[in-house]
Amino acid sequence: MKVKRDFRKYLIPMSFMVLVFTGCNPDVELNLVNPNELGSESFWQNANDAQQGLTAVYATLPTVESFGRMGVGIMLIQRGDDVDPFPLTNVNDPGTFTTTSTQPRMLEFWREISKTVATANQVIDNVPNIDMDETLKAQIIAQAKFLRGFAHFYLFHTWGPHIPLYKNTIQSVEDLQLPAASADEFYDSMEADFSEAATALPFKWDAANTGRASQAAAFAMLGKIYLYQERWAEASAEFAKILDREYTLDGVAYEHNFDEANVNNAESIFEIQYDANLSGGWGGSGGNVWRGQAWENDIAPPGYTSQGSADVNQWVFDLFMAQTTTGGEEDPRTKVSIVWDYPGAKVYQDDFLTNFSSGDLLIRKYLNFDHTRADDGGWAASTQNWRNIRYADILLMYAEAENEANGGSANALARLNEVRARVDMPAYTGLAQDGLRQAIRDERVRELSFEGHRWFDLLRWGIAAETFNNNPERRGNSNANFIQGRNEYLPVPQGDVDTNPNLNQNPAYL
Repeated sequence: MKVKRDFRKYLIPMSFMVLVFTGCNPDVELNLVNPNELGSESFWQNANDAQQGLTAVYATLPTVESFGRMGVGIMLIQRGDDVDPFPLTNVNDPGTFTTTSTQPRMLEFWREISKTVATANQVIDNVPNIDMDETLKAQIIAQAKFLRGFAHFYLFHTWGPHIPLYKNTIQSVEDLQLPAASADEFYDSMEADFSEAATALPFKWDAANTGRASQAAAFAMLGKIYLYQERWAEASAEFAKILDREYTLDGVAYEHNFDEANVNNAESIFEIQYDANLSGGWGGSGGNVWRGQAWENDIAPPGYTSQGSADVNQWVFDLFMAQTTTGGEEDPRTKVSIVWDYPGAKVYQDDFLTNFSSGDLLIRKYLNFDHTRADDGGWAASTQNWRNIRYADILLMYAEAENEANGGSANALARLNEVRARVDMPAYTGLAQDGLRQAIRDERVRELSFEGHRWFDLLRWGIAAETFNNNPERRGNSNANFIQGRNEYLPVPQGDVDTNPNLNQNPAYL
């Protein structure tokens, strides 16, 4: 059942979050008091303030400027080689490798995910001083640490070691003017946040607290940053803490991970919780804004969205079709993920051939074909949560870490086959390390395409430039060329470079 929340309560403590990271003017007088706003000196007095402060952190996640749109459709899905985005200036630039330091969609994501860090820092710095139940206090601080680490994960892997690492409440302009942090500094901070969060959180929350960061989510993110650093044994150990406990593939049909009726199911470890808020509008947290799955507009087929759209690259379809189930049938994940000219195929409410030809391959996953088009009912009408961490991904990451740590590991093979078994795909046998590595990578495509993982996979495997430059057709819609040493990361927002004397632009964009 979909758990709805009144996100308006998230707005109360946002008034004291005056300084965010973009566009700060060092000449502004910081000591002015607005009598209509709640200042930080009069906040952080009791347990209710602590809860409201934490709620403000969660409030930054589902907005259209963050993971309601920019952080999923534009910054993640469109950048993978599983899709081929169409050019749309000032929107699809990250996916067509043409982003500038003033690109507006990038600036919106930067601003909003920076709010996640800023509000989390306030909770972490202020809640320890509140006289309240110690268990509740520890859980609130742990969730804030998880969310700060979560935001830093996306900040670092989007902009790389070219941006500051903020770990304290901003009190002055000088606090904003930090130099860029190294990769090691970012990873050390994330490791500490996820490790500390795991000590104080329940493995899985009860239904009344659905959507909160859990111990399992902390284990997952900790394993993920170890995986990205090729610390294979440590990654395997963290993922193993989640296996065979309260999350499962059993009883969860593959397609139920991508429909609105089955959010927060038994496979889902962490989701961005959408509640639409159709009375809202464009913008970030702190106002009356949309909080739905607006990124459907960025992956919907051409003609069914006002945005630039994208289609599916042929190699993905071919990979699905290269294998059949134990009964000789098509991999059932194919039609959940892709729509093409098969008998009875629909695109929203239309027959496939109404607007497309027999050779077209379109994204199906996460799209609400009960509507007439992507924005039917408004930009944020869909409350189909983004399943950021699900159990199948944990199994595949565990298999990858195990295989790299213990080449050809039987444990790795078993977990890969567990993912395949859910959809009746035949088990692999007798694979040595190299063959198992490729099988795991291929399975990540079949299982996880169009979910926002592929771009980071290419980046962490070090094959992004090779992949795009050897396969130019994967950016055929825009004729985009990937420049090695440049397009792995986005440029630092120019406003921050201009106002921070200690911060330099990513040299690839000078």
